[in-house]
Amino acid sequence: MIASPPRRAALLMPGQGAQYPGMGTGLYRRLEPFRTALDEVFDALGPAGTALREDWLSAAPRIPSDDARSSQPLLFALDYALGRVLLELGLQPVYALGHSVGELSAAALAGVFDLRDALAILQQRVAAVGSAPAGGMVAVAATRSEIEPRLIPGVDVAAVNAPRQVVLAGPREPLQAMVQALREDGFTCAPVPSQAPFHSTALRPLADAALPLLKSIPVHPAQLSIFSGYTTQPLGPEQTEDPSYWAAQPVDPVLFWPALSNLSEHEPDVLIECGPGTSLITHARRLPAVRNGRCAVVSLLGPPRNGPGAEFDHFSAAITALVPGQDYIGG
Repeated sequence: MIASPPRRAALLMPGQGAQYPGMGTGLYRRLEPFRTALDEVFDALGPAGTALREDWLSAAPRIPSDDARSSQPLLFALDYALGRVLLELGLQPVYALGHSVGELSAAALAGVFDLRDALAILQQRVAAVGSAPAGGMVAVAATRSEIEPRLIPGVDVAAVNAPRQVVLAGPREPLQAMVQALREDGFTCAPVPSQAPFHSTALRPLADAALPLLKSIPVHPAQLSIFSGYTTQPLGPEQTEDPSYWAAQPVDPVLFWPALSNLSEHEPDVLIECGPGTSLITHARRLPAVRNGRCAVVSLLGPPRNGPGAEFDHFSAAITALVPGQDYIGG
C-alpha cells in the first residue's frame, strides 16, 4: 500500500542492462510533459540527439539496444525525463539511487550537474567505450564470496545487485571461458544486454581519459540525497566535487544491493523505478521493509513484456497512486 502522498519517496534509476527495444516510446507519443523533457535531452545532444531520437522511434532501429551508443544516452534520457515529470506533478522525492549511468541521471536531476554538462560527461564515456575491447556482461545467481575465488584473469565482478545475484564483466574470450566454467559447476548464468564490459578493469583507460573534462565542469549542491552505488552511502561533497569519483563510474563495481540496504535504513515509504522496466524494484522486493509492507514499490513504465503500448496506462495508474489529484495525465 502506498502512503498517499508519499512522505519519503526514493527514486531507483536503472542503468546498462535495463534497456530494451522501444522502451519509453509509447509514453513519449502520448504524454506531452515526458515528451518535452526527453526532447530537451535530445536537443542538448545536438545532431547526435536528433539521429538518436529518430532511430529510437523507428520501427527498425539501426543501432542495437545493447550498443552503448544507443543504450547509454537513452537510459540517461528516460531516467532523467521521468524524474522531471514526477517533480512537475508535485512529487518531492527525498532520495535517489542510480545504477551505473542511472547515478549520472540522478546527479543531473538533483542539480549536481547542469544537463548539458552531464551530457558532455556521458558523450565522452560513450566515445571512449568505442575504443575498448569487445566484451560483455553476465548475471550469475551466486554471492560475491562464491564467485570471487573462481574469477579468471580479465573477468571482474561488475555489480552486486541482490544477495544472490552478481554481474560479471570482461573481454569476450575470458568472459565466455568464465561462464562455461561456472555452468559446469552448476551456476545459473544469463547474459546482460551489453556489447561493452562495463565496470571491469578492461575499461580503466576510460577513467583516465575522462579526468580533463571532469576537472573543467562545475559542481553544485545536490537538491536531494543521492545514495552512491559505489560507496553505498549518501554522496557528500568529497565525492561530488572529486572528478576521479565520476571518472571511475564506468569502471568500478556497482554495489547496488549494499547501497539499497543502506537506503532502506532511512525508511523510505516508496521505492519508484524511475526508468525503463522493473529490474531494480524486483531486487528491492527482497528488502525486509518491502516484504513486511512498510515500504511500497512502484514502476513507472511497467514490465518490458507488456510493450510500449501499455506504458501510458501503467504510468497513469502509478501517478494516480503516487500523487493525489493527478487522476488524469493529458496526452
